[in-house]
Amino acid sequence: MKSRVSNQVLYALYGAVAGLFFPFAATLLHAWLKHAPLSLHTIAEQQRTEDLFWIIDMAPLVLGTLAAYIGKNRDFYENVLNSIPSDIVVFDKNHRYLFVNPSAVKDPAHRKKMIGMDDFEYCAYRNRDSKFAEERRNQFHIAKNTDGGLKWEETIKDAAGNPVTNLRRFYPVRDSNGHMKIMIGYALDISDRKLLEEKQEVLIKQLQKTNRQLNDFSNIIAHNLRGPLGNITSIVDLIENMDDVEQQKELISYLKPCTESVSAVFNQLIDSLHVMHDVEIEFRNNDLATCLKLVRNSLDLEIKQCQAKISTDLSLAAEVYGPEKYIVSMLHNLVSNAIKYRSPDRQPEILVRTMNEGEEVVLSVADNGLGIDLHKHGDNLFKIGKVFHSNPDSKGFGLFMTKTQVESIGGKIWIDSAPGKGTTFFIMLKKGK
Repeated sequence: MKSRVSNQVLYALYGAVAGLFFPFAATLLHAWLKHAPLSLHTIAEQQRTEDLFWIIDMAPLVLGTLAAYIGKNRDFYENVLNSIPSDIVVFDKNHRYLFVNPSAVKDPAHRKKMIGMDDFEYCAYRNRDSKFAEERRNQFHIAKNTDGGLKWEETIKDAAGNPVTNLRRFYPVRDSNGHMKIMIGYALDISDRKLLEEKQEVLIKQLQKTNRQLNDFSNIIAHNLRGPLGNITSIVDLIENMDDVEQQKELISYLKPCTESVSAVFNQLIDSLHVMHDVEIEFRNNDLATCLKLVRNSLDLEIKQCQAKISTDLSLAAEVYGPEKYIVSMLHNLVSNAIKYRSPDRQPEILVRTMNEGEEVVLSVADNGLGIDLHKHGDNLFKIGKVFHSNPDSKGFGLFMTKTQVESIGGKIWIDSAPGKGTTFFIMLKKGK
């Protein structure tokens, strides 16, 4: 009996020190059974249930050891979750926080405070917009009623203002009856992967564009060089079979325009290739008035011959940012086209002006010339080798070159035109810095 009393005291102390309810309750049960009415104790003795008392004696130790084991493993798993560099949270079925790891909320005081809160209460606690809580509540309910939960991508800005993209997921854990017990949420930073995907997408588009341009080059070479080269071959054959020196000289004179045509096409193709692969172009602030002066000087003869009137309005934006040679080339091509495709019924009038568009400038070149049927030619406007009027000087390179230059420096180009009503080209570029 003394042995049992000493064991009872020992277990009671163990249970009390451990602070465990079940071991302490088992100890009290053991004491009650030992001091129970004689009849109950006698029945127990008669049925030889001493093993029952042994189990009750050992219960505090067994339960204490088991609880300690579970506690140690809980600490272990929490340490693991707290060490993972991804956001991990656990909600109860009512969307209240049960667990939050440091990656999700770095401040330990905030993590402790938010346990038991829902997102609305947490937003109020942190003085944040309740729209975040509304969005999370909707995602929670969708995940709760969806097999496999919910997965989505979310991009926000960090403290430095840089975009951070996370792959987020709500995963419901259900019991054997299919009822949700808890909801696990996690987020994985995929910013590097998104950046790589964006670069890959840009590279694919560049390769596709280059492939189309190579096809265009092949077509333009076949179309624009075949004729002059065929003429050269025919003339050379005639010269070889002709004895008359004067006739040979005359035929030789026909070679010059053929060779000049071949040379012009070849040089334009080379220029186009240089634009597409020019990675060392210098960007700077460009004064548009100065650029237009250079264009006027280079087209002085054509301007005087057709008495073209060129007006400017650069009051809203006097500078653009980009390579000077490209800015001058774009203006030259557009003003030259306005002169080349002027209407025979009126004096050519060309207006160059600028408009503000936030951080960008829209540069427009408008004329009162022949115009272009956009319904008929809209899809081919900037393609290489495409011409829209019967002009002997048309080669189909000017607009292609202009668009290539604009896009190579991050700009945009578009057109507004109608037959007989003139044409306006718009180019969007960065403002001067």
